[in-house]
Amino acid sequence: MYPHKTSLFIATVAIMLIAAMTAFGCAGPVGDEPAPEEEEETRRGGTIVIGYSEEPPTLDAHGTTAAATVSVLDRIGDPVLERDPETGDFIAHIAEEWDISEDGKTLTLWLRDDVTFHSGTELNAQTLKESWERILEPGHEVALGRMGPLGDLVVEDDYVLRIEMEESFAPLMNWVSWRSWAQPVDPDLVREYGDDYGRNPGSIGPYRFDEWLTGQEISLVRNEDYDWAPEFYDNRGPAYPDALRLRYIMEDATRVAALETGEIHITSLPSTEVERFIDDPDFEIFSYPRGGVSMHVLFNHEREPMDDLRVRQALSYAIDKSAIIDVAADGRAEEAHGPLPPTMWGYWDGVEDISYDHDLERAGALLDDAGWTLDEGESVRTRDGEPLEITLYLTSFDHWVLTAEMLQAQWRELGVEVIIENYEWGTVLEYLADGRHHTALMGYSTSNDPDWLYRVFHSSQAGGAGINRHHIRNDELDNLVERQRYTMDPDERLQYAGEAQRFAVEQAVQAPIYILTEYVAVNRKVEDFAIDYRGNWLLHDMWLNE
Repeated sequence: MYPHKTSLFIATVAIMLIAAMTAFGCAGPVGDEPAPEEEEETRRGGTIVIGYSEEPPTLDAHGTTAAATVSVLDRIGDPVLERDPETGDFIAHIAEEWDISEDGKTLTLWLRDDVTFHSGTELNAQTLKESWERILEPGHEVALGRMGPLGDLVVEDDYVLRIEMEESFAPLMNWVSWRSWAQPVDPDLVREYGDDYGRNPGSIGPYRFDEWLTGQEISLVRNEDYDWAPEFYDNRGPAYPDALRLRYIMEDATRVAALETGEIHITSLPSTEVERFIDDPDFEIFSYPRGGVSMHVLFNHEREPMDDLRVRQALSYAIDKSAIIDVAADGRAEEAHGPLPPTMWGYWDGVEDISYDHDLERAGALLDDAGWTLDEGESVRTRDGEPLEITLYLTSFDHWVLTAEMLQAQWRELGVEVIIENYEWGTVLEYLADGRHHTALMGYSTSNDPDWLYRVFHSSQAGGAGINRHHIRNDELDNLVERQRYTMDPDERLQYAGEAQRFAVEQAVQAPIYILTEYVAVNRKVEDFAIDYRGNWLLHDMWLNE
């Protein structure tokens, strides 16, 4: 049973992404024919080590938007609905059938009757209801902002759950298919650990959480009871490896060295390290356009002088994106122009015509008009005796640091003094929620629907309630992002999403900089690693060939 016509839009995204993929080892679909039983036995065993540059702040699916959390949750959980890895169409998984009403307010799910949580508790309509009701509890506002206007969860039968929304919600099917954020959380573990659940997570996926050595690694072990892998995998039962070790090595050079020595088998490569691996026979290189939101500058609209449009526009005009790309991404990125990437359905290409070109003279004129003048012989602008001094918050990812240093130099040329504040990732998110920053660097890899605009721009998501870290509160923008969210007509969604993007650019809500090409290096001892149309890693056929 295929759902509302929304799935057709996702297929459009898939086509765009597949066309944009530039792969040295481009991931294809997982094979169709199951491996012989004896071959499966030879594949079993071993530990695959994956290197990451960022450690999760928590493993609570309802407690964060961090991409580092996704990298773990995607291994320990499963979504209720899956997405075809080539087309993006919704396909049956934990829900064998589904039905969505024409008005988008009601989604009914018919669940499998043979799925269990890692604790042994059965997944049924009641336990799934308990899992998702947790999103309504205080402290989970970030998750609620993603889920939308949830009204009620109704158990119709042991394995039939009905989701009722207070309003039409266009991204509802998309939300249910999130492996990380919408995965069922183990209700027994939630009761057992309470606030510490984020350090002791459990779900229904192919790996169980084992241990977290803070600052070092997270270990996951095979779920021997797993027997419900999605239909696009050859392996429908338990994972082949005994375990996964997820090692956290923030410094790119150290992580790449660990890859070369065989300490880790898989890692994302910084752009500056790609060339040395392309012709190395010991590794396969995968590449794909980043599916999330570009590297950009957050402007805090509640702090002077960022509350002045002229200042935000001046800083935007002073950014030389091409120069930053050459230094921070070794030229392996595309200039960004708006709040959504061109690979996402809902992207309005008009942003390319109205975005801010590098124009230092125009930037200076805007600051002059705002009263920030540069006196002869001085290097920093002042107004009423106060220097134009702003903070730039970030965390220590190598290309982020390089980007920040380039921005600092470019804005200094304009007469703006920039103080770079470098913090651990969790601290950065806390400070941005509090609104301590003037500006901050940010990029997201977990968005795949234009409803992202609601989550980062709507007034209800500001002040720590969500991820509106711009702290912008604007009635006109609120109206536009609400309309794209609640209309079920695809053309109307495109219209409102486009108008919201126009507003964001014209009002310099943020300053987009670049869209990275992502690179993944895989040791050739690891067989059958694959990537889907969105850049998600497909690991369930993966095995270690020693």
